Amino acid sequence: MAFRTAFIGINKHFDPGIPELTGACRDAAALHALFADTFDDIQASLLLDEDATLDAIRTVLDEALGLATEDDVVVLSFAGHGTQGHQIVAYDTDRDSPGDTTLPMHELAARFQASKARAVLCIIDCCFSGEVPARVLEGMPASRADLRNYSAFAGKGRFLLAAASPTQPAWEEPASGHGLLTRAIIDIFTTGDGTINLTEAVGRVIALTRELAEQIGEQQDACFVGGTEGTLELPVLKRADAWRKLFPDFSTIIVTKEIDQLAGFALPAEILEQWQARFPDGLNELQMEAVNRHRVLAERSLLVVAPTSSGKTFIGEMSAVRAAINGRKAVFLLPYRALVNEKYDEFQAIYEPAGMRVVRCSGDYTDQTGLFLSGRYDIAVLTYEMFLSMAVSTPSVLKRLGLIVIDEAQFITDPTRGITVELLLTLILAGRNHGIKPQIIALSAVIGDVNSFDEWLGCDRLIWTRRPVPLTEGVLDRTGVYQARDPHGVESEIQLLPRHAIRQRRDEPSSQDVIVPLVQSFVQAHEKVLIFRNTRGPAEGCARYLAKELGLAPAQAALDSLPVHDLSTSAATLRQCLAGGTAFHNSNLTREERVVVERGFRNPVGGIHALAATTTLAAGINTPASTVILAEQEFIGEDGRPFTVAEYKNMAGRAGRLGFNETGKSIILADNPFQRRQLFARFVRGMPEPIASSFTDGDQRTWIIRLLSQVRAVKEAEVPHLLTSTYGGFLSQKRNAASAQETEKRIALDVAEFLRLGLLERLGDQVQLTLLGRACGQASLSFDSAMRLIETVRGIPAAELSPLGLVGLLQVLPEADRLYTPVRKRSRVESVRVNDAASVFGYTIVQALQRWVADEFAFWGRCKRAAILGDWMAGATVQAIETRFSVPFGGQIQNGDILRYVDGTRFHLQSAHQILSALLALEPAREAEFEAVIAQLEFGVPADIAVLMKAPFSLSRGECLALAARGIRSPPALAAAQADVLIDLLGNARATQIHSACANADVASAA
Repeated sequence: MAFRTAFIGINKHFDPGIPELTGACRDAAALHALFADTFDDIQASLLLDEDATLDAIRTVLDEALGLATEDDVVVLSFAGHGTQGHQIVAYDTDRDSPGDTTLPMHELAARFQASKARAVLCIIDCCFSGEVPARVLEGMPASRADLRNYSAFAGKGRFLLAAASPTQPAWEEPASGHGLLTRAIIDIFTTGDGTINLTEAVGRVIALTRELAEQIGEQQDACFVGGTEGTLELPVLKRADAWRKLFPDFSTIIVTKEIDQLAGFALPAEILEQWQARFPDGLNELQMEAVNRHRVLAERSLLVVAPTSSGKTFIGEMSAVRAAINGRKAVFLLPYRALVNEKYDEFQAIYEPAGMRVVRCSGDYTDQTGLFLSGRYDIAVLTYEMFLSMAVSTPSVLKRLGLIVIDEAQFITDPTRGITVELLLTLILAGRNHGIKPQIIALSAVIGDVNSFDEWLGCDRLIWTRRPVPLTEGVLDRTGVYQARDPHGVESEIQLLPRHAIRQRRDEPSSQDVIVPLVQSFVQAHEKVLIFRNTRGPAEGCARYLAKELGLAPAQAALDSLPVHDLSTSAATLRQCLAGGTAFHNSNLTREERVVVERGFRNPVGGIHALAATTTLAAGINTPASTVILAEQEFIGEDGRPFTVAEYKNMAGRAGRLGFNETGKSIILADNPFQRRQLFARFVRGMPEPIASSFTDGDQRTWIIRLLSQVRAVKEAEVPHLLTSTYGGFLSQKRNAASAQETEKRIALDVAEFLRLGLLERLGDQVQLTLLGRACGQASLSFDSAMRLIETVRGIPAAELSPLGLVGLLQVLPEADRLYTPVRKRSRVESVRVNDAASVFGYTIVQALQRWVADEFAFWGRCKRAAILGDWMAGATVQAIETRFSVPFGGQIQNGDILRYVDGTRFHLQSAHQILSALLALEPAREAEFEAVIAQLEFGVPADIAVLMKAPFSLSRGECLALAARGIRSPPALAAAQADVLIDLLGNARATQIHSACANADVASAA
């Protein structure tokens, strides 16, 4: 008896409209390895991904079935997508033409029966009816030759084992990375000795498949059609050399600092060479500890707490590559868009040449959200908020993940961002009840007591206190005395500045008096200095006066790289600063301007010697400096609270970056010796605060409705358990088990309120969210905001609720009110904003903005935000908006304000639209109108030229507006534009770049 086998697995497809799978190739390769290990002289074919075209599939079927003799046994397996028309999807299937590009099941059945083989076993691990992320491709035309059951495969010596009934989905198991049927086959067919009776074994496979489906909260009943006579005896399948090569055991590999030793983890040589070039000294002790002791490359989860520049991010990076090579998706979660963009650019440059696909989702118009949702990536980089939003609204996101790296994990304690971090982690952990068990790597620069955070996450912890670059911390007062503690803990006081160097430069003493001579002394010693200021204005002012007083040469390369269109007043200030060898970094700058500043400061010869920045720069952006100066100790203008010790340590930790400086120094400024000693005791000697939950009782209803949105239905008595699954609930239970009873009482009242509001409905002893409730639960809005929106909308005639009007209406929400809106309060000059807003959105919307306001100034602030958004969407220049909406003495509007209103409104607009759709059943025609408004808000251009921003290359808003002003209003028009026109508008380098991009994308012919 000879065996002929063919194993086919398809995760990826040529057609971008076909979502990716994660386990199909793994299934085919696993079965191929088992048969290769079991049979010495087997004729086996393995087709994976791009090799599994329709023609190639038919060819291997011809070889396996058509050439088989009466002495042969044929084993076939297919893992991948099926269609609702009962067709097998090939790599080159065209979603729009399935009839010619898929393999119909009836054709497979005919080949099955025509074969001369003694016996044929066919394993189909896909489905022909289901839902994402089941192995079915929905939305394709059904085949006329439909197959409603598997009886066509029945016959003597013919056996079909299908993953599910013809009307059921077939699922993948996130934990093992296999389809449920294949996982069951592997377990059953490799157990025992001797031979296996196929019929008996299949009974156990079907039972195990059903059990595995129940473990992930699904139903899947495998189907078996057996021969009319007899059965088939197979030897127990072996896991030997081929299996071990495919699934190596990494748990015992020990590495030293040599990066090429990571090849033992099956990491590609091309990537190892890249790493060797980046890290010529090899792995450091922290990284070796993570690999050798904590087994991060063997999929163990880990919490890493280590100082800035210690190399902890590379731990996540190594694990991400290992996951991607193993066919598992990896995501990096970061707190800020700037960090996402920086990490995306870095990963693209390193990993895309090696064939790995990197995508980002940060809220920018350049996002690849579609690729992320369809699984067409290897490594994704996202902000916390974007990940939570997509994971809640599209559960298949989590089922694809093999690794989640959450950077700056201490943000779970943040008063405003903490709820997002805790909810996304709760969502990930809750997935374990459904077999979703991605590896978690949580990274944090500075936290105090871990406070069982690692226990809640279910991971190891690695606490590292050694800095690769020694840091001296201290406080400097206006006498020039620096009270310091060196890296060895030795404290001292030195006269860092002569007393005469500190002189009053303005009417009142200010930090400028100290900063100027201090920075001057460091710059003269060829050091780079980073000065943290607590708001945008002082950051810009600091860079400006340093440029004026230090007399440095211009940072010419940075000046030449700045954008030239749609400039803000801050852009002019930045040019003044760069002309004097300094710069600032805050939200008034565009992304392009911030990138220029960051690169110029990183470059040792970039000409930027001193950088003044707001505190967001402390959260991981790569800006190496030898000395960090903290001019303030509180978030004035932000959330009005003092820095925590942990926040101070993170800012101080920016001093001294590996590869740039041998030592680092941090300096807090104090007014006098008494304050110096106070600040030294509090911050330098102080211990960082323990990590804690950001949960408050006031957030409880938001937490409950978001947690309910993650489940289909739950017994009413079990709703409190959803809340106890959070970090806050976990800590509360540890402190006081009796607190659960009080929590249950409060939650019972909330559930009753949800039922009354029509957000919940009862199904026997269970409750589930209504369509409206699910829209609220999946929203980015807090519960109170969602309720405020619903109540506001119910007071407006549906005919007047346009998608554009919703942009203005969102300014009534607490999230919008929390956006700093400067309004002059010494006169009624800002009352004109009512008419400004009404001219864009209408008086009905403006009247709605009068609700829930403390005074008329708050109402004018809402109107001001709305009117600014209207001008932005109409394509007004930033400078024009700043000029129109700024008033003297308290009403200054800057680019950072505009961008904050745009981003805040845009982030919540999708949620608001979903709530309104559930509430009002909006007409389908409104969907297209809504998408147009989203594009306008996102790009900041009129609707008729928004299409320019969707060209296959990146245009800035200023470039788009400049092109439109010259009549170039679409990608084909841009492709056809004369070279001299583009050079005149955009400069020679940019014109060449765009012409090349147009040609490569064939924009003109595509139109």
